[in-house]
Amino acid sequence: MVLRRLFVQRVAVTCALSLLVLGVPRVAAAQYRFNTRVGRVTNGLYLRSATAIRVNPLGLFSEFRLGYRHRIFDRPGNPLLLRNTYWAAAASLTASPGMVRSGVAVEVAPLAVLTLSAVFERVQWLGTFNFVQSFASANEPFSDAAIRERARVDPASVEAAGGWLVNLNAVLQAKVGDIAVRNSTRGIWNSLSLRDQRPVFYDSFQDVLAPNNGWVFSDDFDLIYQDSELGLNIGARLSAVVPLYATASWGADGVPFAGQGADNAPTVRLGPLVSYTFRERRHSFFNAPTVFVLAQWWLTHRYRTGGCDECTPQGLPMIVLGFAFRGDS
Repeated sequence: MVLRRLFVQRVAVTCALSLLVLGVPRVAAAQYRFNTRVGRVTNGLYLRSATAIRVNPLGLFSEFRLGYRHRIFDRPGNPLLLRNTYWAAAASLTASPGMVRSGVAVEVAPLAVLTLSAVFERVQWLGTFNFVQSFASANEPFSDAAIRERARVDPASVEAAGGWLVNLNAVLQAKVGDIAVRNSTRGIWNSLSLRDQRPVFYDSFQDVLAPNNGWVFSDDFDLIYQDSELGLNIGARLSAVVPLYATASWGADGVPFAGQGADNAPTVRLGPLVSYTFRERRHSFFNAPTVFVLAQWWLTHRYRTGGCDECTPQGLPMIVLGFAFRGDS
């Protein structure tokens, strides 16, 4: 209930700021006209690429998307809410040393403050770097040490499993002056061919035991100061991840372990983010090269807030370093 209330409050704040944007059209129009970093969505091919390395937990990921995009409302005199609206379809590819995902994506921005997308992908875990591991119960330990020890004692526990993934995403965003807010909510459905039809597996992307043939929901809320002329963004991100377990996910007894974290959820992180964009221009397939860093401390997590022998100290944050760019025809 607390998580649901926080989410509703975030959405309310974002919508209120959207109304403020509508209430100051002259200032926003001036920014749109004279800010060379604010471009117009183009019809035609587009691409996005991002590569990141992460610690606590360790990970290396690269995402790429190439497709076609088309403007919905193409009138310079349209109100701000109808500018840069579009629909798009693309091929997607995500790779890491432990897995590969590929599929198709559709995206629509019916309003300047709202973007909706859906991705359907084939997933193949490679059986490397101790992934993927499945479990008979969500009660079982999945700390970094437990994952390593399990793979050492029983190499067969590391599975080269394949399957399917559905990713539904909604982004609500607004900007007033140099302050921007953005809320991204994501629902991820996994279906893998796990041995013995086990009900959960360790999802290294979300750092949770994820239900197989079930949903994991995540939410990222950003509050950012943007210096558009310098290409500098400084802000903070609050993140939460919630796996939705069915009764069978808890094993034969169907009862979660007692005490804190009985649902392995939610995991919550908070910390600063900084990004710098070197340049931005239209009609370039290597546009807006950006470096970014994110450091988030774990507020809740079964194994990353201290308190047990195999737990990571809470003072150690999750750190992400990355590089991204985009392009259009």
